[in-house]
This record gives sequence, structure tokens and C-alpha cells, in this order.
Amino acid sequence: MAKKKLKRSKKATSAENPASALTPWEAYQQQQQQSQKKQKARSKPTIEHKLPRLRELRHKHLVRRLALLLTVLVMILVVAGYFVSPLSQINLISVSSNQQSPLSEQTVIDASGIQTKDSVVDVLLHRHSIAKKMTTREPKIKSATISIRHLRNVELKIKTYKTVGLMVRGSRYYPILENGMIAKDSTAQPTSNHSVYSHFKSGKKLQLMIKQYNKLPATVRNSISEIRFTPTKLNPERIHLYMNDGNQVYATISTFAKKMQYYPSIAKEMQKKGTVNLEVGAYSYPF
Repeated sequence: MAKKKLKRSKKATSAENPASALTPWEAYQQQQQQSQKKQKARSKPTIEHKLPRLRELRHKHLVRRLALLLTVLVMILVVAGYFVSPLSQINLISVSSNQQSPLSEQTVIDASGIQTKDSVVDVLLHRHSIAKKMTTREPKIKSATISIRHLRNVELKIKTYKTVGLMVRGSRYYPILENGMIAKDSTAQPTSNHSVYSHFKSGKKLQLMIKQYNKLPATVRNSISEIRFTPTKLNPERIHLYMNDGNQVYATISTFAKKMQYYPSIAKEMQKKGTVNLEVGAYSYPF
């Protein structure tokens, strides 16, 4: 009976302390698992650990927003100060051209409408509309570009139409441009060796006449003194030319360049001053 009691006490001891019933290797594994659980529990961040990090992030975010607001405010103040200061106004207006321009600098500046008290930014923003306005106000201006130099200086660069003739109206002579337009400025006497046109109106007939005229050799062009538009029912394109050598020529606008190039050889064969008719064929007769 005593032996049985002893066995029961050992079993009870094993139940009370299960670790004593494990092998050394199992006990070691159990101990490692317990230590790992303790380490994981220690490594989990608590609210106390998170609070300093959150405060740091909020502080950086506030600093960035404040820096952005200050930058925008400084830029607004700088721009406002620029527009109020004299630095925003035009200091100098200059004119340049790709060729010898028939227009004076003041005429070009007046056509642009720009003044030294105007804002540089305003001129820069509306430069395309100003350039278009210049070609409308002054027919001699073919194209214009506006640029800003050295922050406050405005440069007007223009291209002009060439003068190809003079239109006589009454006692005044008006320049005829290569695009067929008639300029507004006039003189009492011709100031160049261009041919004189009369009885023409600015339009298709005049433009066609200028194109035909420009196809002629320079020697023939220089021999023409006046070109007069004298249409008839039979020939609505009839023109009457007065030559520097004293002869007169009748021709048609659309065939003028083709037939007028033979005028020098025809004039040489004429024994007296007279008329050369190039409307239909080519023949001459004395006055």
C-alpha cells in the first residue's frame, strides 16, 4: 500500500509542474518561444512612442505651409511694387527696318500708338494687336514685330512695301506700293524716277498693271514716262503710254509685258516720232 501512494504523489507532482516532465530539448524550445513572445511584445510601438513622431511631422508640415505662404506673399508684393514703380514704364522707343525705309521713325511710332508712359507689360501682352494696327494705319508697313530690350526699351522692327510708281491726282503725286495700294502722303513734284500712273484706282487693274510693269527689263521701264488707264468698250484693259523719247504706245494690261519688250526694236525702225499700237499685233505710224 505504501508503494502505491508513492506512485500517485509522483504523478501529482508531474501534473503540477509540466516542465519537469519535458525532455531537455523540449524545455529549450519552449523557453525560446517564450523569449520570442516577450521580445515581440517589447518591440510593438506604443502610443507613447508614436506621439513624438507625430509632433515632428506636424511641425514640418506647418513649416512648409508657412514657407509657401510667405513666398507667395513676397512675390505679390514684388509684382505690385514693380507696377507702381517707374521701372514698369517704357523708357525708350526705337525703330529699325530690314531696308532703307521711306517712313520716318516718328511716323512708325505714331502708327503703333505706343508712348513712353505706357506699361512695358501691357505692350508685351498686346504686341500682336499693336503690330496689326500699325499695318492698318500706315499702308507702307508690310509687317511689324515688337520686342522688349533691356527690360524697358521697346523696339519696333518693320518691313515696308517698295514704291513702284507715282499716282497723279490733280496736282499731287502719291506713291504706289508693290501691293497695289496708294499711300496717303503726297508731293507737288515727283521726287523719284518712277513712272507716273493716272486715271487708275487702287484695285485689281492697278495690281495687274504693276505686276506686268515689273516683268519688263529695267531699260524699258526707265523709258516710260507715264501710264494712263484709258479703257474702251472693245478693250476694257486699254492703256496709253507716254515715252521719254517722245513716242506714244497703246497696249493691253494683260499682254503688256509680253509685247512691250519689243518696243526698243520697233522704235529704232521708226523714222519719225509717232504711235506704236500693241493692242492687236504690233505696228507703228507717225503722228
